[in-house]
Amino acid sequence: MDSIQSFDALPHNLRECFLDMVSFLKDQKIIASTIIDLWYGLHDKENSICMNYIQELASHNLLKLLPLGKNKYEDGFFNEFLVKQDNISREFAIHQCEKEPLSILQRKRLNLDIQENKFPNWCLNQPHHVTLNASLLSISTDDSFTSCWIEMHCPNVEVLVLNLSSSTYALPNFIATMKKLKVVMIINHGLELTKLTNLSGLSLLPNLRRIRFEKVSITLHDIPKLQLKCLEKLSLWLCHVDGVPNVLEDLEVDVSETLQSLQKIEIDYCYNLVELPPWVSQVVPLKKLSITNCNKLCRLLEGMGNLRNLEMLRVISCSNLFELPKTVEKLSNLRLLDVSGCFQLKRLPLEIGKLQKLEKISMRDCYRCELPDSVRNLEDIEVRCDEGTVFLWERFIPKMKNLTIIEEETEHNLNLLQLF
Repeated sequence: MDSIQSFDALPHNLRECFLDMVSFLKDQKIIASTIIDLWYGLHDKENSICMNYIQELASHNLLKLLPLGKNKYEDGFFNEFLVKQDNISREFAIHQCEKEPLSILQRKRLNLDIQENKFPNWCLNQPHHVTLNASLLSISTDDSFTSCWIEMHCPNVEVLVLNLSSSTYALPNFIATMKKLKVVMIINHGLELTKLTNLSGLSLLPNLRRIRFEKVSITLHDIPKLQLKCLEKLSLWLCHVDGVPNVLEDLEVDVSETLQSLQKIEIDYCYNLVELPPWVSQVVPLKKLSITNCNKLCRLLEGMGNLRNLEMLRVISCSNLFELPKTVEKLSNLRLLDVSGCFQLKRLPLEIGKLQKLEKISMRDCYRCELPDSVRNLEDIEVRCDEGTVFLWERFIPKMKNLTIIEEETEHNLNLLQLF
């Protein structure tokens, strides 16, 4: 009854967003960025608006929002928020979708549940191949699925959610029919990582804007080869990143052409990531690069100076990172630098004072980090630090114009344990 009353009180746009949540599995813990990507594809809303939608649904007790850290998402990063939906609300949403006066094939939201390679009867009883009208398609498989797909035609799908559990998983060939597809999310719910194959099908999609991989094994070196010319955002969470070559020429593709629209890369909890693939330094349109909780990351690319459009660099809780490359000083459009939690970081780049557009530096838990004298050339800068790092900046107060120091306590949130 509470779910019904809360749902009835919602405006139309929030009702639609609530019903979209049926694409996620029962008892699933969802990173807020995942939901935001889904709503971006379906409703073409900005990230901050989608986050407001999550908060609004949480205020009506239709979702539960748990912060995983102190980040208040003012920098547009939402991976530090966990979303949960109780089973009653989810069942209610499923019931609302099933009330549509349309056949299953005509519904705008469709869940395809495949158990032990057995497709539901509504798939098998078609005289020819299955044609779906859905704009949101969620496919769920169990750990016995062998990627034996039937032929399907999905011309109107804008968001595809693949919920999987098997150790190997071949993307279906019918993805090539999804010419309107904007967002694909591949989410592994099994205990072990999933090895993905047949990724080449993604290269045939002219409108694909966002790709999200969760808990899968992925070879980053292969991403530019997919010719994802419209891709704007690439996200990896809890993924195993296969080794990368040391030289860019091994790609045999022009990254400036194959990834000509890529503006954001987010890499989170990829524990075996030692360094970024060289092609990242050639993605000139890149505006946001976020690498968080990657404890084996030991260096950033020397070629990062090529990223002349980069506005945000986040390297957070990467405990094996000792220094930033000197070429960071060439990032003339950089507005945010966040190195919080990189407690092995020894120094900031010598000429960091050249970054005249820099507005904010966050460096909590960086008590070993030395500040070069050039920081005095930074103007109107906000620095977020903790008790262990505030003294590094206090000596520059008389020498800098409009330096604002915000001291914050470092807290460890136990909600993080709910991710695993």
